[in-house]
Amino acid sequence: MNSREHLISWLNDAYSMEKSLEETLERHAKDAEGDPEMHARITQHIEETRAQAETVQGCIESLGGKVSKVKSALAGMMGSVQGMANKPAGDTMVKNALADYSAEHFEIASYRALIDAARTLGEEQIAQKLTAILRQEEDMARFLEERLPGAVQKALVEADRD
Repeated sequence: MNSREHLISWLNDAYSMEKSLEETLERHAKDAEGDPEMHARITQHIEETRAQAETVQGCIESLGGKVSKVKSALAGMMGSVQGMANKPAGDTMVKNALADYSAEHFEIASYRALIDAARTLGEEQIAQKLTAILRQEEDMARFLEERLPGAVQKALVEADRD
């Protein structure tokens, strides 16, 4: 596999990651319906995630590649499992926030690596598109980081009521 093929493969990983997270975020948005600010921000990020997947697909195609059907199918299955993983817990909002915060940081690391790879290969337009995605992921991670302490406090207060 040459360097261009590696970049296409890694972009396919990013595409699959976005498709997987879309379903997870949809479930987390439903869980957050009692928190209007959290619900609105997750809903906004679902739309960002969909657009990110489209952007990544465009990057793959601009390099002469195709979206991997196998990786996409596996991503869909993983998104279903991840979205339901915290359902039985009484502290669902805390666990969702932790999972989402972790996912955002994984995405941040992935996009930083992809940007570096694109620039190394002279694909500056792709690097710019991926940088825009990176900024959205960083914004969402900051939002979650700011909201996590409040979610923890709320869960503890509710636990003492039960």
